[in-house]
Order: sequence, then C-alpha cells, then structure tokens
Amino acid sequence: MKEEEIRPQALLQKYIELSRSDALRCFANSVREPVTCVACGSSEHSPEFEKEGFEYVRCLKCGTLYQSPRPRLEDFDKFYRDSESSNYWAKVFFPAVAEVRREKIFRARVDSLAEIFQELNFEVDKLVDVGAGYGIFLEEWKSRFPMVNALAVEPSISLAGECRRKGFEVLECVLEDVKSHESFADLVVCFEVLEHAHDPLSFLKAMTKLARPGGYVFVSTLCIDGFDLQILWDKSTQISPPHHINFMSVEGFKQLFKRAGLEQVNVTTPGKLDVDIVRNAKCFNNSESFGRFMNKIFSDDNLSTSFQSFLVANCLSSHAWVMGKVSLF
Repeated sequence: MKEEEIRPQALLQKYIELSRSDALRCFANSVREPVTCVACGSSEHSPEFEKEGFEYVRCLKCGTLYQSPRPRLEDFDKFYRDSESSNYWAKVFFPAVAEVRREKIFRARVDSLAEIFQELNFEVDKLVDVGAGYGIFLEEWKSRFPMVNALAVEPSISLAGECRRKGFEVLECVLEDVKSHESFADLVVCFEVLEHAHDPLSFLKAMTKLARPGGYVFVSTLCIDGFDLQILWDKSTQISPPHHINFMSVEGFKQLFKRAGLEQVNVTTPGKLDVDIVRNAKCFNNSESFGRFMNKIFSDDNLSTSFQSFLVANCLSSHAWVMGKVSLF
C-alpha cells in the first residue's frame, strides 16, 4: 500500500489548506485552557512547537505529544459541525477513496482482528463501532460474520444516515452522550478518532462502558513514537490542527488504558506507510547525512520493505493498535 492510494496528494493538500483556514476562522478568539497529559495525567511537559496557532507540548513522563493550552469542548463541537475542512473530508475526500480504503484497509483490518480473537478463542457476537463513518468496517465484519449484532455510534447526521441505509442500528450522538447499551458488546472498536478527542480519558471510559465484563476495547490511532512523525515532526501533515490534537506514545497508550480501567493492555504498531510518507515529504530535518542514508533506503524497494518491517517489529510505526480487556469484577 502507498500513501497516494489512500491519501491522494491533490485531495490532501486541499484538506490541509481548508484546515489552516478553519484554524484561524474557528478558533481565533477561543478561550484556551492548559491541560495535563492526555495519556498519563502528568502536569510535567516541555513546549515543542506551534502550528496554525495551536501549541503542542510533550509529556516528560510518558512522551505523549498533545495540544495545550486547548480550546474548550464547545468550540471543537462547533468546528466539527460547521468547518469547511470537516465537510470536505466527509463529502469529497473520503468518498473519493472509500473503495480503495475498503480493499486496502478495512478488509485487512477485519482479517487481522478476526485472527486475534480466534487465537484468544473469543466469540464476538455483539460489536460496536464508535465513529462508524460510512459503516464500511461494520459491512466488512458482517460479510464475514453474518450473525453479529452490530451497532454504530456516529454523531454526523449524514453519516449516521449512511449506516442506517446499510441496515445497522445507529446511536446518532457523540460517544460521551450515549445513555443506553451499557455492558452491551463483546468488542468495542474505534478507528482514527482518538487523535481528535478533546478528553481521551473520558472518551475511552465511555467506550469501556459499552463493553461487557470480559469484553474488549480496541483503538487504532496515531503514535508519536512512529518513524514518520519523529522525522517530520511539526512538518508532518498528520499533525494537522485543529483535527489532530493527541499523539500518544507507546507508554502513553498503556497508561491511558490502565487509567480507563482496562487490563491486559497490548500495543502494536502494524503501520505500512511510514517509509512512504517520509519519502514523499522529502524532508529530513536539514540533516545531509541522514538524507543520504534515507535516500539509500528509498531507492531500493526491498530495503524500504525491510525497514518498514523493522519499524513494525519494534513498535516504531506511527499507526498504532491498542487493545485492552474489561475486568470481570
């Protein structure tokens, strides 16, 4: 898989331009409040950089990168409802790559999760997808496991409608406002949402409430320990305020999941795009020697593949999978 397949440059650049404009238009006069580490809760941090008027700091305890001081939740709620970049993502960007992502991402995701739970000898009879979007993951899971009782949590009116048209029960609200289905699911999943969450701990606790005792909570999101984020840092297009404001470290994920009451926390980074993202960016922090080294890897497909495999094996990809088990007691 290549970055261009799932994030075509023309669409990505337009999205970034709109995000920059939205950052100024939607948050210019917003009240901002300091927050403690969104992963471990520590107040010890160092300033890292400012981007589009948003300051990012790094936790000195767990290494998580997060945006602080942070606009209030109501400002973000309005932003996601009204901003041009959010509208562009939902109506232009994602529909343009939906089927490619189905083939390259969602089917492979279903296969991998099914294999994980088969090895655990764990039956997923009830499934919740938080931030279900167009419902593609639920479609793919149900095509493989037709008897599953699937529930979508999706606050967008239009996307909730898409999920309903595909036959899924939908809770049309933000996760934290869900009042039903407590202890409902064997598995609660959430893909590429945690980096957006205003309060990741509250978000994860709300996910956990939907899972039954002995059930599992699964999240995929961005990891600041990953190669492309470490190399590109503030120049990374993945660090894109106001959308992406949380970048946990591997240690940060472990701390966050434990604070949410989850057990047997497991973190992997099965990403496939770190090398390709850095290659496309052509930015090596102005290090000539490092640039020579990376160009050697980039020029050889076998080396590139081997290097990406090394990153995955050592939890050094920017795409993280995190899973925890809900206590039986």
